[in-house]
Amino acid sequence: MKYSKEFIVGAIGILALLLIYLMINFFKGIDLFKDGERYYVKFDNIGQVVNSSPIYLNGYKAGNVQGINYDFANMKYVIVTIDIDKRLRIPKGSYAEVNNHMLGGSDVSIVLGNSNKYLAPGDTIEGRLNKGLQGEMGEVIPSVTNMVPKIDSILTSLNTLLATPELYSSIKNVEKLTNNLAVTTAQINSLLGKDIPQITERMIQMEDDVLAVSSQIKDVDYKQMFTSLESTLNNLEAITQALNNGEGTAGMLLKDNSLYNKLDSTCSAANALLTDLKQNPKRYVHFSVFGGKEK
Repeated sequence: MKYSKEFIVGAIGILALLLIYLMINFFKGIDLFKDGERYYVKFDNIGQVVNSSPIYLNGYKAGNVQGINYDFANMKYVIVTIDIDKRLRIPKGSYAEVNNHMLGGSDVSIVLGNSNKYLAPGDTIEGRLNKGLQGEMGEVIPSVTNMVPKIDSILTSLNTLLATPELYSSIKNVEKLTNNLAVTTAQINSLLGKDIPQITERMIQMEDDVLAVSSQIKDVDYKQMFTSLESTLNNLEAITQALNNGEGTAGMLLKDNSLYNKLDSTCSAANALLTDLKQNPKRYVHFSVFGGKEK
């Protein structure tokens, strides 16, 4: 059986196109000979995800993006069609996360949930956008921009403060205070090096003296001392009782008023005699060189 040249050229062209299609999908990472299950992911923002972007599960490539469609009905979401290895069972509560790379490009990671129930092929998975370091920097930059005027104001205030003479005076005062503290520290060190040891030695000596006195006090026979003290107190009590009762000479002196009256009368008579003797000495003393008559 013979084929025409046109048929042969057409067949070769079809084979070439099929080969090119296979090679393109191969370089995109799409395996046309591997069966997969189709799911849909609803994103607010897909970042830089494109058709054939890889789908990862814990770092393992589990599939590819098969299509991207905008939800024109709601004008809010982007629906991404993904093809996942049919051996993978996705629990309910799982979500797909877009990861943007610093050098460009994005991929999608499946974060599995903890449910015991699983999604069926064709179900919709929640989509999230992981902004990454670049997104975080984009959020930080506006805050830094808002801070620049405040920083400028702070620097202006700081320059004004540094230009005031009071600050220089305060610094000089602090310097003087530091010098005084240095002198005081030196004096304290000298005190600690000289006087404190001497005081410590004296305190040790005082402690030894106190210990010696304590030892002597410890050796005192307190029982005998208190017995002697009790005997002395008893004797004093007996003497006091005897005096109160008028016993003995001292008791009689304390109790008998007649002796006092007699002593008082004797003293008065003696006083009158001395007074008369001073006033009339001739009445009591006779003295003559040649003698005198006896009267």
